[in-house]
Amino acid sequence: MEQIRDRDWSYCREQYGQEYTEAERSKKTEELLDFANMVFSMDYGPTDFASLLPKAYAAGRCGLPTHHMIKEEGRIRALIDTYPLTLRQQGACAAALQAVYVGTVSVHPGARGRGYMIELMRRAEEDARRQGCALMILDGDRHRYQHYGFERAGTRYSFHIGRGNIRHCCARNYSKKELESPEFCFEEFGENSPHLDALYALYRRRNVTARSREDFWLCLQSYRAAAYVILRKGAPVGYVCLSEDEKAVVEFEMEVLADTARFLCDLMQEFDMDPVSVNVGVDEQIKRTMLAEACDNFSISMSHQIKILDYEAVLSFLLGWKRRYSALAAGEYVIAVAGAQADGVERYLLSVTEEAVRVSRTQREADVVLEARELVRVLTTPLCFMGQQERCDKIKNAPAGWFPLPFYLPDADTF
Repeated sequence: MEQIRDRDWSYCREQYGQEYTEAERSKKTEELLDFANMVFSMDYGPTDFASLLPKAYAAGRCGLPTHHMIKEEGRIRALIDTYPLTLRQQGACAAALQAVYVGTVSVHPGARGRGYMIELMRRAEEDARRQGCALMILDGDRHRYQHYGFERAGTRYSFHIGRGNIRHCCARNYSKKELESPEFCFEEFGENSPHLDALYALYRRRNVTARSREDFWLCLQSYRAAAYVILRKGAPVGYVCLSEDEKAVVEFEMEVLADTARFLCDLMQEFDMDPVSVNVGVDEQIKRTMLAEACDNFSISMSHQIKILDYEAVLSFLLGWKRRYSALAAGEYVIAVAGAQADGVERYLLSVTEEAVRVSRTQREADVVLEARELVRVLTTPLCFMGQQERCDKIKNAPAGWFPLPFYLPDADTF
């Protein structure tokens, strides 16, 4: 534990690890959750973080987040928790990116306006840099967190599907008689399910993953979602995660993605869902194609908010992610980041060859100069498409197909 005292308050950095007894961890966790639940309940209605995020706050899990607190006379008055996240590209010699997810951001109503959140954000960033993290991620009010250097990143697709839409889609491949009986059935599964290894293997087929085998099931419980194994003739062929209100499919994986429409048809019948929304990332091309055929309409939005701490690592990771699902023209491109350091501009050479994707610092003249938040907004979000249609497009000279870069995490990976 690190503690720094000022006149009327003290900063504490704590992790409830093995240096504490079980009773001490339980007491400290209870104090922290009592504070966070109280603040969020006053602002947003009844809140219980232990049930919302069991991966971080269930019994025995509170040693995972790092707790950044400001206390007055020993009582918590402001809190930020950071949850460690390792993003991994799949395959041999795949890249990994260390990140922290910022959450449980709360200030006591009687302590607001004292600069406590500014102090905690600064401390959390310093701590993330010390741990070698390349990226900070959070969710919430975009304009509030822009003040701390965060910006919306990535692309999220939401497909909106009615029962009539999906039945018409299935009618192309199934007879009316075949549609009278379900092809798939659904069984809620727990942490001791005999199917867990098979389901985790399906999850690992994603281009980028963030969960370990140990955390897989707990992550799927985030925000009171429910996870079901998809069964065909008693054999597991996929899994689906439904939102608490059963109005959205927040994540699904299947052995054969060509079965997506029929799986959704049976799912909507089983749970009386009409309509349903299905969220997928920009890199999930097969899913997007199948869902586009089945949907009534869809929407495209920005995803999470990020702050880049290591541009070389993050740009390399995102460009490598893009290459996993899209052809990138060979070439080079120099991006200058204004304000990345106090002493001015940093330049990065992005290079794509048949063999590899590389990003390195350079002194070459920049092809484009972007401020830190502008870089995230222009290079990773749907705003990139808007810019390409305008004369003022800042990246019009970029190699074909490079941008926008992907960034999307399912709800189970958020914090």
